[in-house]
Amino acid sequence: MDSRKKFVTDSNIFYSGIPFQTTSDYVYYVTPVIQEEINHIKRRIDGFNLLITSGKVIIHELDINIFSMVRQKCVDLGQMELSKADCSVIALSLQLHMPILSTDYALANVAKYFSINILTPGKKNFVIKKTTKYCSICKIFFDLKSSFCNRCGNSLVLKKESIR
Repeated sequence: MDSRKKFVTDSNIFYSGIPFQTTSDYVYYVTPVIQEEINHIKRRIDGFNLLITSGKVIIHELDINIFSMVRQKCVDLGQMELSKADCSVIALSLQLHMPILSTDYALANVAKYFSINILTPGKKNFVIKKTTKYCSICKIFFDLKSSFCNRCGNSLVLKKESIR
């Protein structure tokens, strides 16, 4: 039985240096999209390939069906600011049934919606929020596809509401 601590991570964990400071019983899973992000700034993270070679970082391909489902749920939630890389982290976490290690608030918010365990070094108490459209006159919420209030005709505004 493998007793190592395993996490799906995004690139900010590497930017902060966490994988370089942990012992060999920690393993970090990343998607090819995250690998591309890290390689883009490779001159600052020279040890990334060493982490891969030593088995401390594992690059894992995504199940395209899970990734597509995550992207669609993000749109449904109104989380359009979530990047392809962030969606890939959530999808890999669902695919491998592993917690996420990240300091990204938007990623953590959506991960909570999927009931994924997320560890956020130095942060806690995330609240799940959904983006909707709102009529400031009638005080009614609408889905994201609506542009005008069907009662008064007022232009709708984007509003984030907490999901309990």
